[in-house]
Amino acid sequence: MNFVRYSCLLFAGAALSLAQAPVPAVAAVQTTGMVGIADSQTARFNVLNPGAVAPALGVICSATISFLDANNSILKSASVSVTPGKSAFLDLHSDTDLALATGDRAQIRAIVSQPLTPGPTPVAAPQPVCKLIPTLEIFDTVTGRTLVVLGHVTPVP
Repeated sequence: MNFVRYSCLLFAGAALSLAQAPVPAVAAVQTTGMVGIADSQTARFNVLNPGAVAPALGVICSATISFLDANNSILKSASVSVTPGKSAFLDLHSDTDLALATGDRAQIRAIVSQPLTPGPTPVAAPQPVCKLIPTLEIFDTVTGRTLVVLGHVTPVP
């Protein structure tokens, strides 16, 4: 009878410790800071795959790029595959995507999410397959003039 009780306690303790174990990350996520977008403006989130220096071969970078609002809701998202030396982008239009009226303004940010691969050793942390360089810009939709560029991103834990 005691054996059954101890077995139950052991099983419950093991289940509890597994339930509290951290969930392994499946993607590396980076975010820009918040920036405002007003009517007649477009936000463009660019990601550049700088490639590799010859004679090394570059890697095609896969990622999901997204725009989020101040409440952390996804406004627009796209999956991209970027070949070495090339870039990809996602546009967020103030009129069609956000329905901003004259005088309206919204706070947005952009994120890039890349799948992870196992580290080089069993104890090394997983890393993205390749490095993408992101920039967020806000430009006037009519003239195309760039108004703001954010190049700094921060990893999201």
